[in-house]
Amino acid sequence: MGQPHQKLPISIVTGGRGGIGSQIMRVLAARGDTVFSVGRSRRKANHIQTDIGLQNCYEEILQGLGKKKVDNLIFSHRYRGSDSERDSDISLNAIIRIVEGLENSFSRDASIVILSSVAAISVLDVQSSTYHATRAGLEGLTRFFAVRLGPKGVRCNCILPSTLIKPTNKKFFTKSNPVRKLIEEITPISRMGTATDIANAVEFLCSNHASYITGQNIAIDGGLSLVNPESIARRLSDLQH
Repeated sequence: MGQPHQKLPISIVTGGRGGIGSQIMRVLAARGDTVFSVGRSRRKANHIQTDIGLQNCYEEILQGLGKKKVDNLIFSHRYRGSDSERDSDISLNAIIRIVEGLENSFSRDASIVILSSVAAISVLDVQSSTYHATRAGLEGLTRFFAVRLGPKGVRCNCILPSTLIKPTNKKFFTKSNPVRKLIEEITPISRMGTATDIANAVEFLCSNHASYITGQNIAIDGGLSLVNPESIARRLSDLQH
């Protein structure tokens, strides 16, 4: 007798065309998932076209899935613009709408992964107040959904990446780039992270190996958030007590 047929996991990725999102889709597809991207663009294969800023966007996602159950839901989209209200709606409220709209469509051991930023735990000069507020909000949202959906077997975790090398910026972050050299100098692991590092973490959190991990906000920054800022400043300026 042959082996029993095993259902392929159904994974949904918002922002799947972005630098990190595209890598997440690649990694999940490589392990055998059926991966659906979600966004406004027009694509043919395994894509659900919708504007996640719409109040009823989850209805279009459900329609695109048909009767399929959701095994993994990954939020990797990002608002790029200057409208703070729109930013809050896309970055935070859209996630609430989609998760609550799909609540009855998750499989028993489903995993939700939200991509945030180290701006949730530290201040980045190049980012706005709204960016920091929404990223901090995602941490609380992660804990809420972990508790709310836990009895249904659904887990929810959040990833906080630092500055990364992505397909969209790899031409800038060359090995000789002074910004890259600086980041590598102050990062304990002595290198910049990549979109693949994040995708691999997502793949782990969306696997049975992480079946008892939920409600966690995980910084993936090579250990940089562990280093005292004064120590970094003293090292760079070569000042000692």
